[in-house]
Amino acid sequence: MKRLFGLLVFIYAIGFAQKSEIDSKITFNDNRILNAKIPFITNLFDKNQIDEITLADKNIKILENGKKIKYSASEIKKIEFTDLKSKPRVFIYFPLESSKTLVELFYDGQKIKWLKAYRRHGYDGSTLTLDILYKGEVRQPMSLFVNNRKKLKELMADKPELEPLIENINYNRLKEQDLIDLLKKYDE
Repeated sequence: MKRLFGLLVFIYAIGFAQKSEIDSKITFNDNRILNAKIPFITNLFDKNQIDEITLADKNIKILENGKKIKYSASEIKKIEFTDLKSKPRVFIYFPLESSKTLVELFYDGQKIKWLKAYRRHGYDGSTLTLDILYKGEVRQPMSLFVNNRKKLKELMADKPELEPLIENINYNRLKEQDLIDLLKKYDE
């Protein structure tokens, strides 16, 4: 009964969701560049908040000359756009173990990268995110269930002077800019 109710609420919310087309620059694996619009679903209560799941799918819908054309995520190297809150966003094809979709590139430094993967919760349809730091071949997921400070210290052990900054980060209430500032200092 709970599942049926959750499904009905999800269908109802999707039915009344707003849609917005955002100008985007799509770079394909063959280095072909396409300037087109991507249709995004926006939040029911905040029309400026896009649903990132639109790009976290195996097939990406792109509007070319008024027609919706689907491209496999593996064909796309990068999608760049400015969202409805005027924030520049970059999504890249970076296959993870569990999925072969686009992920958001939050920070791309010389030594370290921060990626954010999005997926739909199977029960209630909410958006789940997974933050992952990459340092060379080392992959460090960030979540509420691990000691992120400890993992960050291990990842940045070659710069012990950053330990006080790591101690000040509260991952449960993480402000994206706090982690970006730390990663920038690590890249210096």
